[in-house]
Amino acid sequence: MAKKPTNPRRRKPRHDAAEPTDFPFAMKLPDGRTLLVEVPGRWVTTDRDGSPALEPEAVEFLDRVQVSFQSVLRRTMTPAYLATLRKTLGMTQKAFGEAAGVDSMTVSRWERGEFKPSAAALAAIEKVRQAALRRGVAIPG
Repeated sequence: MAKKPTNPRRRKPRHDAAEPTDFPFAMKLPDGRTLLVEVPGRWVTTDRDGSPALEPEAVEFLDRVQVSFQSVLRRTMTPAYLATLRKTLGMTQKAFGEAAGVDSMTVSRWERGEFKPSAAALAAIEKVRQAALRRGVAIPG
């Protein structure tokens, strides 16, 4: 039986340590600040050229960190941003809707891109985000 060719673009898993070390990652926030985050080492692999590559879990983690620091009122609202913010805050669509003064179906429609939140809903969502930051947002890692 012929040996199956390997994909040269495929990432190699990191095997340099039993317990992979966390990976420092710097991200620029929209207001100009730079945020340094340590990505759990288990979410980092090595690309074929030897450079670090982030697994999908790492990208989701960084998205959650970023939405925590971005004001709802100072950015372009996208369905993905709203869904990521809601999940970061640990809220169901129902709880998120109640906090914004709408029903869960409206939140679902926002997250699917069928509707955009009104100015009043955005202000309510921003208050929820700020309150969560004051309490401390735990982002699983």
